[in-house]
Amino acid sequence: MISIPKKSLKRLVHYHYYLKELAGRHRDFVSNQRLASDLNLTIDQVKEDLGYLYENIGISEIHSVDILIKRMEELLGKNNEKFAVIAGAGNLCRALMSYHGFKNSFGLEILSLFDIDDRITGQTIGGREIFHIDHMEDIIKRMGVKIGIITTPPEPAQSLANRMVESGITAIWNFSLAVIKVPADVALQNSSLYSDFLNLTHKMYEYDAQQQT
Repeated sequence: MISIPKKSLKRLVHYHYYLKELAGRHRDFVSNQRLASDLNLTIDQVKEDLGYLYENIGISEIHSVDILIKRMEELLGKNNEKFAVIAGAGNLCRALMSYHGFKNSFGLEILSLFDIDDRITGQTIGGREIFHIDHMEDIIKRMGVKIGIITTPPEPAQSLANRMVESGITAIWNFSLAVIKVPADVALQNSSLYSDFLNLTHKMYEYDAQQQT
């Protein structure tokens, strides 16, 4: 697989969402200039990013929306079904399960949910049964799951990550506040709503300060 810098990878995700919207509006073609304008990018950034899809891309290129989506999904691996499990069947888990974009846009299939609370095991969220956490390793191994999502309080997060890795998980999406450690060959994405909000308000204060000077 091509090694893509993080900055381009993040932008490519926005391209994909934007292109799916264009396809939904029956737009057949899009230019580099339109991509740059609508996504608030420079032409050089568009050329850099789309250079991972095409060789020798020019400034004034016009692309087929359908072909661009297909190439982007091949590059990002979104046309390969991905299976995941969630540890922690609380409110955040319910919010994630209500978002159908994981399946429709990213091919991510949540197979099972796990929790330590016996009172909710056997219940379902979004059509997926909640199992006791003691069954997690067995299901991960049997189903060949590679992605683990942690939506628990911070205290059990590291232990859960360790158990996931030992069961064959190769990518962990951590929504807890814990700073967890994983082996070098395991992908880790931290998505703390708390820290994201602090970053957002910090940027807001910075912008306010700049406008007042």
